[in-house]
Amino acid sequence: MSKIADRLTKLGQTERTGFGFGVRSSSRKIPLILVVVTIDKPTDIEGLAADVFILSAGPKGAPQTKTLKNVDLWGVAVAGGTDSNITTAVGSGADFLVIEAESTPGGALRDDDLGKGLVVDLNISKKRAKAIDNGPFDFLILDGTSINLPLNVGGVLELQEQLANYSRHIFLRLTQLPSNQDLELLRDIGISALLYDFKAAEKIEFTALKESIDQLKPKKDKSSTPAVLPSGESSLHETEFDGYDEEEDLE
Repeated sequence: MSKIADRLTKLGQTERTGFGFGVRSSSRKIPLILVVVTIDKPTDIEGLAADVFILSAGPKGAPQTKTLKNVDLWGVAVAGGTDSNITTAVGSGADFLVIEAESTPGGALRDDDLGKGLVVDLNISKKRAKAIDNGPFDFLILDGTSINLPLNVGGVLELQEQLANYSRHIFLRLTQLPSNQDLELLRDIGISALLYDFKAAEKIEFTALKESIDQLKPKKDKSSTPAVLPSGESSLHETEFDGYDEEEDLE
């Protein structure tokens, strides 16, 4: 399992590390929704509160081969270039690739141990959506920049219409910061991460967004609610049988 896939599997859970003799164990809470930021160069991460970083594609869509230091989880975007470009980028230490265009060399799908994401066009056929969902992707990126916040019913339905096509984790690209109520709605419909360009909001706002997500409670499981049985004399008379048969009385 790739590192990004493992992190997505543990959303909302407490991850424990450092087990072993003489090793001090530690734990950390994985947020219910990740904050992901796309950057242009390694220095863009300075002072930026995010869970995951994506280094944008370089000239002609080739992946950048720079390394992000002191970052827990990061990847590189690719939309062109060559197979050797991808190999070099992976060798720089990236945890995953983000495929931004179908013209990307097929080598981007080759390494099973490397995490993979795909930017999905909203206007695609059902057959292509099915092919994508059956592909080797850990997550898909959907464009939500046209949806106005705070969310209304139409916005929620628009998102659910897109999510209905896929069973993968969904990263939603936004330019606005969601309110606490928006975050609850996004959690409930199954958004795994919010994706921003590092220029889309002030750094202090990203910090506030992270704090709001940290305060999110897990989605309530309605199936765990105990069933309410009918009560009252009428229900008892309908369900109980006292052994008395009217036919016997007629005899």
